[in-house]
Amino acid sequence: MAHKDLHGGSTNWWPPSGDHVILYKANPLRFEHFDRFLESWAGVKVLDVGCGGGYTCEYLAERKALVFGTDILDESLQEARGHAVQEDLKIEYRLGTPERLPFDDREMDVVTCFDVLEHIPDKGRTLGEIERVLKPGGWLFFDTVNKTFLARLGVIWFGEILLRFVPRGTHHWSLFAGPEELKHLLEKVGFKEVDFAGIKFDLRARARNGLPVRVASNGNTAVIYFGAARKPIH
Repeated sequence: MAHKDLHGGSTNWWPPSGDHVILYKANPLRFEHFDRFLESWAGVKVLDVGCGGGYTCEYLAERKALVFGTDILDESLQEARGHAVQEDLKIEYRLGTPERLPFDDREMDVVTCFDVLEHIPDKGRTLGEIERVLKPGGWLFFDTVNKTFLARLGVIWFGEILLRFVPRGTHHWSLFAGPEELKHLLEKVGFKEVDFAGIKFDLRARARNGLPVRVASNGNTAVIYFGAARKPIH
């Protein structure tokens, strides 16, 4: 029986199938927005927290970033390592939890954390760990599920119960958090610049990211939202 990871899927990551297809296709959508915060990814030291099979890690390694990934499941990391070797991508994967990252203080330029925070009970501790490993001036890029009726309807009732798009029990309503709550937690651990964005439907975007939506500062955050937070330089 396959183990379950933070993303709710099995450890069968490659080739992407089922609910993993959305996770795989989400990277162009996310980074079309997050790219505006950096001049280039070349040479940028990045840690992907909750990396799973390495979708985000490989996306950034292809853009010449220096990439590290961490996950709670060794099975996922083994598959990620194997696929990185096949693609001739240099990525370092380490076993660890979001609440205790296996990296030194002020080691990373950027931390990414996608489809993870909605599964973590102690978000403050996780965000504190991310702040710890970031260099001054470093960025955290993330997305998560909002704590709204629409999110509960779409993610849990439709996604898990009705359509069975992801396994039942993957998400827990009590662990969802809204932008204001997350902003408070981010500022509490030391982040100063916090920027949120949501989804806008745009059929023209399909040609760019494979999905008929784009991330925009004035987009809808009722179900899922995206955030960028910066660690102060001083």
